[in-house]
Amino acid sequence: MTAREDADHDSAAAPEIDTCRPSIARVYDYWLGGKDNFAADRDEAERLLKVYPQLPELAKENRQFQTRAITWLAAKGVRQFLDIGSGLPTGRNTHEVAQDADSSCRIVYVDNDPVVMAHARALLAGPGVGAVHGDLGDPASILANPDVLNLIRPDEPTALILGLVLHFSSTRTPPGRSRPHSPAGSPHQEATS
Repeated sequence: MTAREDADHDSAAAPEIDTCRPSIARVYDYWLGGKDNFAADRDEAERLLKVYPQLPELAKENRQFQTRAITWLAAKGVRQFLDIGSGLPTGRNTHEVAQDADSSCRIVYVDNDPVVMAHARALLAGPGVGAVHGDLGDPASILANPDVLNLIRPDEPTALILGLVLHFSSTRTPPGRSRPHSPAGSPHQEATS
């Protein structure tokens, strides 16, 4: 792809950022002490805290669980990770954990939030790592994405990570039916605390 085609591809795929509408990825960022959130996200985070004050601690515990799960999966020989609803990059991202266990691990981050994607493309670069715009509600589109296919081999076990996304999904399909198809024996990690 030429530099011009690459720029056209990026600009065509980059939707507008609506800073007036909260994004759960940016709300989590706020709860985790991050700086990549807007007033609407902070307002929503505070509104949710009035309902359930333990949410920031649960967000931190989820990150710890995800680290343990990825470490375990990599130790069992899984070398491909598809992290859907990945959220904003934060300490110990999926690729860092997996590649610490085995440098040959390949990871694709998928999210539908343009802020998440801008940060992911800037911060999560490296061998065996990719980031694509996609939505849990359209798994066929994710799996057909050339950037996904460049890293994730459909005939190899792939860990599907859906960390704290299912309960925020507007997808109306029954649990398990919205997951992208992966080869037999592929593990998946879902956290919906």
